[in-house]
Amino acid sequence: MQTIIEPRRGWFGRLGQALTSPFQPEDYLALINPVASAREIRARVTAVHRETGQAVSLTLHPNRLWPGFQAGQHVMLGIDVNGARQWRCFSLSSAPQSGSLTITVKCHRAGGVTEHLLERARPGDVVTLSEPAGEFLLPARIPDRLLFLTAGSGITPVHSIARYLKNTSFAGQVEWLHFDRRYEDVILLASLRELGRHSQLNARVVLGHQAPLPGDEQGRFDAALLTALVPDAAERQVYACGPAGFLDAVSEWHRAEGRAPLLHERFQPLTRNAGNGGRIRFSGSDLDTEAGGDESLLEAAERSGLNPAHGCRMGICHTCRCSVRGSVRDLQTGESRTVDNQLVRLCVHAAEGDVEVAL
Repeated sequence: MQTIIEPRRGWFGRLGQALTSPFQPEDYLALINPVASAREIRARVTAVHRETGQAVSLTLHPNRLWPGFQAGQHVMLGIDVNGARQWRCFSLSSAPQSGSLTITVKCHRAGGVTEHLLERARPGDVVTLSEPAGEFLLPARIPDRLLFLTAGSGITPVHSIARYLKNTSFAGQVEWLHFDRRYEDVILLASLRELGRHSQLNARVVLGHQAPLPGDEQGRFDAALLTALVPDAAERQVYACGPAGFLDAVSEWHRAEGRAPLLHERFQPLTRNAGNGGRIRFSGSDLDTEAGGDESLLEAAERSGLNPAHGCRMGICHTCRCSVRGSVRDLQTGESRTVDNQLVRLCVHAAEGDVEVAL
């Protein structure tokens, strides 16, 4: 693990390269300071820390438009990849009390924003941010006993919450179990160990071979193991974050045993509840296409050669919301409804008959 620091080109070089280009007032401001903006939240990357071979933490210093955030929230991060602005949703992994903020990115597949950040992010880079959002938050009155259950990259928002509790001298008691396959896969491991030394935060990593499961399943949640490690788990308010399968197992345990609220955030889309499909008309582009019942409106638009704004592709960030008329099906819940020029999240809705999308 190391922190990478590289020099970046100064504003004089940027000015010399761009003097012959037609600019807007905002562009002249950016020549002097690329982070400065009157309309966008921008941030400079001040440090890049390699967590694992597939994960990296970026420390960001935002401009004056940044409103601050609450522990557990996420942001949309925009970067230019191959000349096109792309947006993705990331949880903030730092505590809100610090002057800077941190996102921790885990790359699951080749291509796109996560691989770009993993391989190419350097100190001095400038990114664009949305305002923070999300309801994965601590209540105003924090319970005395908390249980955190995380897996994979689900560690990131809970890490922010744990850091907040530590920094505010939380007087209650926290049990935190993080499930993963190997120590080499655990992101934020050094920080997790440091948090585990705090008197009120008992943070532990549960590896796959420690769970009493048949076969070669690794890093999976196990109710019997949870009860053995945290005997009063059912009495604690639970915060859980991770892949869909992990959260399904946690929810099943909680329905059977839990006696305090469960708050969870999914990092993968739910199993699709496919419907009948239908014909989609993209009114702003004069395009029509037939779509299957399991193809989202976003996917149908992209297949038709359109490039609508989008981010998380799982219904969290709302970046892809667009005005829609007709019958649609929510792929997450299976609910069908008729809308009339209402804003609909394209990534988690499919056509259920004739649909018109304002693209």
